[in-house]
Amino acid sequence: MGFFLYILYVALTFLRPMEMFAPELLEYRPMLVLWIVAAAFALTRAMSRGEVAARPLHFALLALLMLIIAVSQIANGWPGGALPAVYDFSTAAMLFVLTCMNLTSPRRVTIACTTLLVSMVVIAGFSIAAYHEGYMAEELVLRQGTGAEPASDLLDEPSSIPAEDTSGSYLWRVRYLGFLNDPNDLAQAIVMVLPMLFSRFNRRRKIRSLLALAVPAGMLFYSIYLTHSRGAVLGIAALFLFGVNRAVGKTWTTLLLVAALIGASFIGLGGGRDFSTQEESASQRVDAWYEGLQMLRSNPMFGVGYGNFTEHHERTAHNSFVLGFAELGLPGYFVWIALLVLAYRGLRHTIVSMPAGSVELRNANMLRSALVGYLACAWFLSRTYSPGLFLLLALCISAAHSVHIASASADAPSAPAAPPTTWFWPTLWAMFMSFAAIYAIILVDRGSGG
Repeated sequence: MGFFLYILYVALTFLRPMEMFAPELLEYRPMLVLWIVAAAFALTRAMSRGEVAARPLHFALLALLMLIIAVSQIANGWPGGALPAVYDFSTAAMLFVLTCMNLTSPRRVTIACTTLLVSMVVIAGFSIAAYHEGYMAEELVLRQGTGAEPASDLLDEPSSIPAEDTSGSYLWRVRYLGFLNDPNDLAQAIVMVLPMLFSRFNRRRKIRSLLALAVPAGMLFYSIYLTHSRGAVLGIAALFLFGVNRAVGKTWTTLLLVAALIGASFIGLGGGRDFSTQEESASQRVDAWYEGLQMLRSNPMFGVGYGNFTEHHERTAHNSFVLGFAELGLPGYFVWIALLVLAYRGLRHTIVSMPAGSVELRNANMLRSALVGYLACAWFLSRTYSPGLFLLLALCISAAHSVHIASASADAPSAPAAPPTTWFWPTLWAMFMSFAAIYAIILVDRGSGG
């Protein structure tokens, strides 16, 4: 019962049926009630069996991150903003905790990933219908002005069906509800589930697998195209680079990646916007990164406060790493990076420990690719506190933990050792590399006249 409620909670968190069809029910806080009931079942099971996917360190870091979020508001002169800030982050935190309490076996990890994948395919269907049929287009399609003058024989009025608008005055970008209400968020979530889809390809039944995957893959990729998200292009490129490199080598991977980026630009995947730092929007993002560094310099301990970046700059950071250290300072950034490092290192340990063909190995490879793609998108999106990120981190942690549960239950003579506990220095190294990369891009932009 508890696991069913968890799966229901994940599906509803993404699909948002009440916001779409029964918004009047939201005042009763049904998702909070569902989480409380699901958490009660999960906690009872965890206490009786002693099974929780996360280590105490994971929960301690999450609690510390929530504390830092509250303190960041107090330190910046707004004590009353502490509780609202923690509440705003609570959806991500609750999803993380509930996932780690429920996913204690490889089978449960697989079911959760399947639920997430199916939810995103359904969401892709809604976004495509909104664009081509006008179904809930006002909520599910974002209209952006292009600055272009319409042809003389066309009215400069948006069509009720976005696909039928030929004026050239608008860029239509599909989105969804809740935390996916920005086209970039939707694209990032789709990039995250692509490895979950392609991990289901069966080499022994190639034709059958291709036929089964063709429709959902087409829907997901087409939805990414309709978001016109440049961050998603880079996320797909990261997935491609990460997955293909092992099969064909670095040289061919580089050539194929360049060809793919050129092709993406040619078909207008970015909605006519360039990928160069000299393009106005991209250059403004680099400017925001620079301002984020100045915010950190002015208050390295507490940052400018959770959610306060736009109070110090005209636009958001457009980089999850920059947003993290600018708003939370070095301590908060360290904790946030530590959660990423622990998730990745746990998966890497699982991959080198498990035999070929095992479910555990497939889950670990799938989720490592999903994490790489998601973080590649996050490099150009301000999604530091996104529920999608913390769900993904919890899935990664659960996949690493499930290996040892499965090995113990099978009485394996040589069960893999526990995941590595060394995380402090790798976290510092990851922080250093992120700062170095940000500084390098800023210097390149300034040097080229951006």
